[in-house]
Amino acid sequence: MKKKGLFFLLLLLFIGITATPGLAADLTKFKGQKITVTCWSGPYTEDFKKAYVEPFMEASGAVVVVSPGWAEFMAKIKASPEDKPPYDVFMADGWNYIAAMNINRLQPIRKENIPNAADIYPELLKREAWVKGYGVPFDGGIYLPIYVPDKIKFTPTSWKDLTRAEVSGKLSLDQTFYYGLYASAFISDKEPGVQELYSKEGMDEVFRISAELAPHVKKFYKGGAELFQLIKTGEVDMGTYYSGGTFSEMNKGTNVKMVFPDEGAVAWIGYMTVMKGAANRDLAEAFINWCIAHENQTRFANINGGWVSNKNAKIAPALVGIVPSSNEEFAKTFFFDWDLLNKQWGEIEERWKKEVLSKTK
Repeated sequence: MKKKGLFFLLLLLFIGITATPGLAADLTKFKGQKITVTCWSGPYTEDFKKAYVEPFMEASGAVVVVSPGWAEFMAKIKASPEDKPPYDVFMADGWNYIAAMNINRLQPIRKENIPNAADIYPELLKREAWVKGYGVPFDGGIYLPIYVPDKIKFTPTSWKDLTRAEVSGKLSLDQTFYYGLYASAFISDKEPGVQELYSKEGMDEVFRISAELAPHVKKFYKGGAELFQLIKTGEVDMGTYYSGGTFSEMNKGTNVKMVFPDEGAVAWIGYMTVMKGAANRDLAEAFINWCIAHENQTRFANINGGWVSNKNAKIAPALVGIVPSSNEEFAKTFFFDWDLLNKQWGEIEERWKKEVLSKTK
């Protein structure tokens, strides 16, 4: 009996040493249970299902209902009773996180149930959502200059390259004001980083740069599909867009490249949160912990093109040096400041239309 007991003890120790923390938990206790999780609509949905949802359901026997969307999330949350939220796990970018917190619809994350958070980049763990305990840094998209390598006679390295004469009239930028403000803040030398956005004088300088750039823009696009159509027809040789959508186009054969500029780049960050009133908090947190395991984030990063939060995840070779994949690169990444933008949204949006969009040819 002693030998048999010793054998099982050694076996348990071996399993504990060799099993991956993110995958070793006994998920089968959730068999037959169900949660609803959100994710972004479009190609992201299928990537999310393949990388996270389907493997989790196979490992646990649980049912994960995916509810894709964009702007409609908060409307559905506001319309629902607090004890019957439309989602259990709410994937919230910075804007949605603030909106949900403002109406007190998120519950604290029990960090002891998210052991894989120990592998999240330290820079991301400084974010308020994690510090306060309501959101787990998960993934995001980085907004960058993109270009057609065979069409321009230089290799872009800076946001300032958007102002070069070689791309005048062959440039396309997003029509949404905050993308342009961040791009122009990077172009400006008045302040480090994007500090121009935090003073009246700096904001005036950013608008001046944007207004000067506008006549050189072929078109301010409304969405990624429009931008890449302009690239494919040869009307545009340079622009700005997210890494994920650009990576998807590259995989389809579109002749386009990205550059992480010398000045840094701007990104959105997505948090995994648990809604107040979630029917199965334990399963929700187990799913979140699964989603930030490096194996699963590696799977996602190699098909999606966005950045992921686990420092041990491996991104696709084509994204190395483009998408942040080190703590140092995250330190050079600026995140949209939704508090700043929300305070002046209407005023800045109207000014953008009047002073910038009206200047296009």
